[in-house]
Amino acid sequence: MKDKITFLVLILSIFLSLNNNCFPQKKELDLRIVGKWELLFSKDLEGKVVKNEFSGKGYVETFTKSGQFMIDPNYLKDDMKRNGINEPLDYASIPSFFWQTIDVGIIEISSGQGNQQVRYGFSGDTLVLGYPNGNTKYLLKRK
Repeated sequence: MKDKITFLVLILSIFLSLNNNCFPQKKELDLRIVGKWELLFSKDLEGKVVKNEFSGKGYVETFTKSGQFMIDPNYLKDDMKRNGINEPLDYASIPSFFWQTIDVGIIEISSGQGNQQVRYGFSGDTLVLGYPNGNTKYLLKRK
């Protein structure tokens, strides 16, 4: 059980940071983001393509019209293995994430643990997400 909690805290730390309410904006959803997005690749702070055990696996991130954000369970399973947790994924223990547009080009991803602001933009049918740590993800819209 302690491993599961540690794992969930790790996942939350990836997606969340302290809430920044200094510049409140009208919160809504940019409907261009709604849908399933397949991870093409990520780049690090220096702009180099990240090559690791998660590369090329086609993980899918889903943004719903109701504001829910879902991480691919296969990513969670692979991350558990990478962290030495060899038990089955308990789907009930996956925290709920939500998203909303808080400003032009900025979404906020939140859960009960906190919020994280992420820059976003589009290049054709590719969604580009820029995280506070300098990493950038490129996701292709699934048909």
